[in-house]
Amino acid sequence: KHQGHLWEQVDLPRAAGDDFTVNFCNTAPIALRRQMVVLHDASVAANPQNFTFAFRTWYKMMIRAYGGRAQQIGTVSKFSAGEISKYFGIPLSKIEVIPESGEHILRETPDFSIHEKFGLDPDSYFLAVSSLSPNKNFLGVLQAVARLPSLPFKFVIVGGRNAKIFSSNAIDTNGAVEVGFVSDAQLRALYERAACFVYPSLYEGFGLPPLEAMSCGCPVLVSNTSSLPEVCGDAAIYCDPCDPSDISKKLGMLLGSPETRRDLRQAGLVHAQKWTWKRAAARFYELIERAA
Repeated sequence: KHQGHLWEQVDLPRAAGDDFTVNFCNTAPIALRRQMVVLHDASVAANPQNFTFAFRTWYKMMIRAYGGRAQQIGTVSKFSAGEISKYFGIPLSKIEVIPESGEHILRETPDFSIHEKFGLDPDSYFLAVSSLSPNKNFLGVLQAVARLPSLPFKFVIVGGRNAKIFSSNAIDTNGAVEVGFVSDAQLRALYERAACFVYPSLYEGFGLPPLEAMSCGCPVLVSNTSSLPEVCGDAAIYCDPCDPSDISKKLGMLLGSPETRRDLRQAGLVHAQKWTWKRAAARFYELIERAA
């Protein structure tokens, strides 16, 4: 038997026969018609510079092929539906939106030992996540932080070190607290006690982290682009992700106003309750019943 993409393209269609098939993670057999494919975004076409030539060539060919044959295409936001239609020529009438949620973070009991380990007091730090993906725009976060006036807040970085960003030639982290990779329980604890969470992503199909933060009562600063306004609504502060000075300005405004943070905590908690996995499951079941 084959493995990887070859298994998916050769063995899976044989095993599926005439049964209706669901593929959740962007890839799917080209040969099958009776299937739903969940394509989370169009990043491989919208941001080709972030992928190797071989990867993006295969993915674009595969998506266009199964997009033309598959009975149904699912995605996670209206923004992504538009991008998928735009880049892969799939009619919007064929694309169904199944919204996601951030409430899974609440399944974990918060582990506040992370605060003791790094000497973090409640409402004394702001939070960001380091990522290898250029879309996450972590360099923009560092550039924004370097422009901030002196404020009594620590800058906490979750995640591993991206060598291209944290190099001797990159922006200095100015004594930021790097906690490394954390468990979901530790992440929940960090969200719950943070002054705010900053997420100026350049491209998002949905944007789970801001909803996770809102579910934990953490004020959120996000990009004014892609799916984030659709997902975060009126419960976030928005910035231009391509302008570090604007990120810095909005971050300084949020950190400098306890009243704004308080209002956003409450607004985020209310807003996050609109996005539930139960709602997503009901929508998914509805689509499967209709298609199968």
